[in-house]
Amino acid sequence: MTAEAISNIPVGEHPIPERHAFHHDNRPLMAIIGVLVVALVVVGLIAFDQPNNNAAARAKAVKLETLLRAEGLPLPTSLSVFSSSLGTNGGLVCKSSGYNLTDATLNQQNSASTGAKTGSVLPIEKAVLNGQLAIIQVYCPSRAAAFIKHFGGYTLYDLTP
Repeated sequence: MTAEAISNIPVGEHPIPERHAFHHDNRPLMAIIGVLVVALVVVGLIAFDQPNNNAAARAKAVKLETLLRAEGLPLPTSLSVFSSSLGTNGGLVCKSSGYNLTDATLNQQNSASTGAKTGSVLPIEKAVLNGQLAIIQVYCPSRAAAFIKHFGGYTLYDLTP
């Protein structure tokens, strides 16, 4: 900047250095960021394992409803609850080893006893295990025998009204 340009600057303002005097255009940077965000969303949607709510999922949901009805267990108001949450592969129920989550829940409830097997402090609801067993029988039947064997030693109570 020349001495004359500096002397014409109002008091309290500072001159803009020449390297910053041109107008910055951030549109290319914003476009690149936008493309990256869209790419990450697409990758996330592809990688996310969402249960399928298709004809096969609905057929399994009908089969599960039949088993639950035969056991006298409560049913959701719509079959879409089963088909959307369990999909065609049983969702988290079949992804776990079959009984780890149920076993942990029961053992947590019965933490006063050692092992939560026969003679446990709190009663274990028969409907809880029968409901999970019905899901396993429909969606991952190869795990049903291990589930039955594992919970064979538990004392179950029918607490549903």
